[in-house]
Amino acid sequence: MLLKDFWEWSKGSRDQFKLEERLVNAVGILSTCTLFVFILYNLFAVVLPGLALATTITLFVQLFLFYQSRFKRRFKLARIGFTIFSYVFLAVNYYQGSGINGPVLFSFSVILIIILVINKKNHYLYLLIHFALIAALFSYEYTYGVVDVYNSKLERFVDVACICGIMLSLTFLLIKLVLKSFNRERRLANERAEQLAILHQENTPLFSIISHDLRTPLNHIKGYLEMLNCKLLTENDRNMLELQLLELTNGTSDFLANLLSWSKSQLEGAKVQLMNVEVDSLIESVLCTIHPLAAQKNITIKKEFTANQFVADTEMIKMVLRNLLSNAVKYSDIGGDIIIKSKELDGRMILSIKDFGVGIPSEKESSIFTSQVSSSLGTMKEPGVGLGLVLCADFVKLQNGEIWFNSETDQGSTFYLSFPIQLS
Repeated sequence: MLLKDFWEWSKGSRDQFKLEERLVNAVGILSTCTLFVFILYNLFAVVLPGLALATTITLFVQLFLFYQSRFKRRFKLARIGFTIFSYVFLAVNYYQGSGINGPVLFSFSVILIIILVINKKNHYLYLLIHFALIAALFSYEYTYGVVDVYNSKLERFVDVACICGIMLSLTFLLIKLVLKSFNRERRLANERAEQLAILHQENTPLFSIISHDLRTPLNHIKGYLEMLNCKLLTENDRNMLELQLLELTNGTSDFLANLLSWSKSQLEGAKVQLMNVEVDSLIESVLCTIHPLAAQKNITIKKEFTANQFVADTEMIKMVLRNLLSNAVKYSDIGGDIIIKSKELDGRMILSIKDFGVGIPSEKESSIFTSQVSSSLGTMKEPGVGLGLVLCADFVKLQNGEIWFNSETDQGSTFYLSFPIQLS
């Protein structure tokens, strides 16, 4: 676990570094570890102090480059420095390690893979430099010769086998790292794409709701004001228009309040403050704004409470109840009743709001708590508030509550709220 934590720390987090930057950091720590192994190998296995010294110098250079990339964020310096010193290191090892008879040629392939991974551009240039350096080393060896470090075929076999094993391990770790990072980035990209698709799907009807529920009442308000400006209206006509104008203004105000509350919860993350709430005092505070609407339609609101305490956020639950009661009034017939009940069931408080109005059409029931649903006019042509039930569903969920309903066309609807009775 400690090794894994160190490895993740050495690469850097995804929040701080891009994928190509984390690869540079990862190559830096892998190269440092490999060079340290080579130092021990050259000192104790093949006993080549000259190569051990060259490897030690390269190790300190690599540590410096890793520090520059990981802590100073100088990734270009780290990439260029690694490339240059890799070529110098390979050339020295080729000369000191029996040239074409040694294991260094295999290292050229591994280094080329690493260079191509950490450099996003000029891949063909690095490939050309690789070929040119190998050709130059071959030519030098053919003309002047190199140091022969082997006393027997067995020494050469063991040296080549060990170096190949080390470099193969390094190649495996590097390729696994690249594939793992690539797959992780692709998965995150796919998740972001799916989230954007869902957001687009949700926002399309959402903006339709906003457009409809703002434009329609504003057009009506404009028309009423133009009619009120007409001096040919009778007093009764003027009073009727003023009342309708007030209803439209109240409906638009409710919609804007819901829209602002919902938008704030989506953008900033709603802050929930759960506390013990008394049902009777809560309902009374909400009914202060509902009674005038109910009085216009001669609707009687009845209360039947057998449970009087539950846990919720006071302001959020008020917003939820105002929306549910406003809808109950809006879709109730003139002279109808609305019944509010509370009861305790399995350690939770169940609050219900029942009306005997028009009910919910069956084709709308599946989308009633989503932005897919469209608002409809009330029994006295009251405008809908659009986002009301969407807001209710979101706010109830934030309070560890549940919301559901049952409805029958022309028989009315009952909305249920379930909340914990005690703070956990």
